[in-house]
Amino acid sequence: MTALQEKKAAFTRKLILDAARELIDTIDISALSFKKVSEQAEISQRTMFRYFTTREAFLDALTTRLYAELELPDIPGAVDKLPDYIAELYRKLDAKPRIVTVLLSADLLPRVLSTTAKARLEALKKLLAETHPHCSKADITKTAANLRYVMSASSWRYYRHYFELELDIAIDCAQLLVAQSLEYLEKQK
Repeated sequence: MTALQEKKAAFTRKLILDAARELIDTIDISALSFKKVSEQAEISQRTMFRYFTTREAFLDALTTRLYAELELPDIPGAVDKLPDYIAELYRKLDAKPRIVTVLLSADLLPRVLSTTAKARLEALKKLLAETHPHCSKADITKTAANLRYVMSASSWRYYRHYFELELDIAIDCAQLLVAQSLEYLEKQK
């Protein structure tokens, strides 16, 4: 593929994903079809199929695009930074609730869970193992899993939408769980 062809392909993929992004502001992700996206992008369905041969491939690319749009922070390199991480994470999620809702949908959530969610869990396990070498692997895994859950869009959504907590209170709740979890690991000495 020539440089010009590569640029055209990248432009067309971006055009398709931009059209899908515009549509999900107004329709449910389950209603997002190749037909609707191609109409929004003003291209043929045939062109869409050239770039995304299946709905699965399209949803994978859309998930990656939406997740990147959230600009979530990486897991910090020190446990004492976890409270600040929670605050930044929840503020980023709060800034783009529609994208979070779409990513938590049945169509996209499995894609998030199989990629970024697992990577974040592994980063937490590594951080906890380094800072609490006296703890068993089981305690590290349990604590990392609990921390990872509170550091998720699902927990943010529970605090903010189901419990109807203000953002600062939601952050306080998550930070309290982090403090309690780290305290548990300290007691395992």
